[in-house]
Amino acid sequence: MTKRKALGSGLEALLSAKPENKNTGIVSENIDNANHRILSIPVDKIVRNKDQPRQLFFNESLESMATSIKENGQLAPILVRKSKDGYEIIAGERRWRAMQSIKEHSIDAIVMDVDDKESALIAIVENVQREQLNVIEEAEALHKLHAEYNMTHDDIAKYTGKSRSHITNILRLNDLTQYVKSKLVDGSIEMGHARAVLSLDMVKQESIIKQAVLRKLSVRSVESLARNSRTAPNKKIKNIDKDTVSLEQELSEHLAANIKITHKADGAGKLEIKYKSLNELQGIVSKFKK
Repeated sequence: MTKRKALGSGLEALLSAKPENKNTGIVSENIDNANHRILSIPVDKIVRNKDQPRQLFFNESLESMATSIKENGQLAPILVRKSKDGYEIIAGERRWRAMQSIKEHSIDAIVMDVDDKESALIAIVENVQREQLNVIEEAEALHKLHAEYNMTHDDIAKYTGKSRSHITNILRLNDLTQYVKSKLVDGSIEMGHARAVLSLDMVKQESIIKQAVLRKLSVRSVESLARNSRTAPNKKIKNIDKDTVSLEQELSEHLAANIKITHKADGAGKLEIKYKSLNELQGIVSKFKK
């Protein structure tokens, strides 16, 4: 039924260790070219892995995979291990979900004889190698290997095929607050914004990133705010109210310039109009003359 897709070297090393050799009676079996036992298992006998590193599954992506399976068949088996009442997914939950969505009754799987640590490692390696995790999911998954299974950064790098510096940098993202993580995941900020506030405490992280989101600040601007926050640790960072941000954006669009409005407690303040060249200044002035 299926043609097996090649796996990464890290996965191949793990998979070659412990393929399950027993037939349960509720599955039919074949042997693929790599000497791993591929079983056809009823979809309803499989449950998701509670330690699945991937938390977000997008409908559009699942629909695309379901369409591909309809047209081409299941190109790669999922990885499972025995559970109390059937099987638990190690890797391949998207394929399992897609098969459910098109009402398939069975799915091809390799049954692995692995413990909790090996299951977690295979799941993370599979997702990282296929680049299916967002950066926060990857950070939390790698943290699990480091904190719960005592794996060093070098160990994790070896099994995932990533550089040690990549592993270290990704793990640092776990020091971000939940708010900052959520803005990184939904695309409101970039990795550079997040890195800029990593060394700050939780209050300062959120205060600066809230400004970055509201005012659409560049990475360089956030880095500057973070530096100022470190040199003046007792100085409270002022939050910009939404009305002011809205007015700044409206004026910026009208004048085609970078506008900054600063309020004081007594009601006074200042309006800054920034320009990069004399031509840009002339353009701003011309709009006032209209």
